[in-house]
Amino acid sequence: MTIDAQAPAHHSSAPSRSPAAWAVVALCTAAITVEGFDLIVYGVALPAMLGDDALGLDKSLAGTLGSLAYVGMLIGALVCGTLADRLGRRRLLVAAGTVFTVFTVACALAAEPWQFGLFRLLAGAGMGGVMPSCVALSKEYAPRGRSALVATVVLAGIPVGGVLSALTATTWGETLGWRGLFGVGGVLSALVVAAAYFLLPESRPLPAAAAIAAAVDGGQRESEAAGVRTVLSRAYARHTVLFTVGNFAVLLAWYGLNTWLTQLMREMDYPLGSALRFTLVLNLGAVVGSFALAVLADRIGPRVVTAGSAVLAAVAVLGLSQGGSTAVILGVTALAGVGAQSALTMLNDWVASSYPASARATALGCVSGFGRGGAIVAPLLGGWILDAAMGPTTVFYVFAAAALVCAVALLAIPARRG
Repeated sequence: MTIDAQAPAHHSSAPSRSPAAWAVVALCTAAITVEGFDLIVYGVALPAMLGDDALGLDKSLAGTLGSLAYVGMLIGALVCGTLADRLGRRRLLVAAGTVFTVFTVACALAAEPWQFGLFRLLAGAGMGGVMPSCVALSKEYAPRGRSALVATVVLAGIPVGGVLSALTATTWGETLGWRGLFGVGGVLSALVVAAAYFLLPESRPLPAAAAIAAAVDGGQRESEAAGVRTVLSRAYARHTVLFTVGNFAVLLAWYGLNTWLTQLMREMDYPLGSALRFTLVLNLGAVVGSFALAVLADRIGPRVVTAGSAVLAAVAVLGLSQGGSTAVILGVTALAGVGAQSALTMLNDWVASSYPASARATALGCVSGFGRGGAIVAPLLGGWILDAAMGPTTVFYVFAAAALVCAVALLAIPARRG
């Protein structure tokens, strides 16, 4: 039996405000949370994987393996974003969640690096299908005036998952080993996917009558029924390109930090326990700070808040490159998490608010899909730079520059008029 939430009114001005609607948001958040665990667990498991002689990883190969999940996410986001608009978000969410659950468990059982890489690629494809479906579905049920807050709640699942993975590694890492960490992620994912299957209501594509009415009311909106044509049309093409550039850059910074921060702090002579705490604080800062900035974005709009968050991330990552006392660097790490996650969250909400309902998941899939290139590049860059003996400081410089590029791209997006 699914949650009996009021069906979302695609052409109504009053989205559901019922407790059941918020339950839909909670389920979508849980799905993103386990995705975040399965994604970020690689970063906290990486020191143990590098120390496992049976795997025989060096830093360059570790970076390559880390990037494969993001390659899969790119494929999954592009394919499933469009399918979600046509077939329904619930179906795609459950199917994609099943895929990343199965192959996350397979990662725990991999005997060779090539097997781990293949399973990580396939798990990533499932992860890439979850985010567009969750964001689009939760936005349909968002109360009026709480769009940014709902997007923040849902996408906060990524750093919440990071917090859980870092806590798991800190508390039971030595007992579980890197394989056990991936096994925990698989079990949590299976539980959430089962809950989504039994409880999550289906979201229907935009009804034909509503599409016709929207076309009549909008004058020249006939193409809105075709999601891909809409996001690439003259009216939306500049937004799509700049959103994609911004997403590419902030994902490079954010997932670069989540992949390499623990190892980077080890390279800067912080002990392993301390290094794991940096990843924990990075994601805690992301969760707490992004909510405060979401409230601000709902009041003044996403433009200034999103670009300002990217600037904050750039400055904080530069601060990390300088090192210092553990207490000070933990504070700077929290600010980096606030800035990077808030920029990513608000960017996704801004995208969802900038396109018609009929193309919303397609736009999110397109922007996040191509933007995933930044997440693909980030682990590779970190590995190459460390393998070339340029040191952790250079890695931080690259991630800071990426956050600044995000801010510039977002400020170049034309302001919407009245």
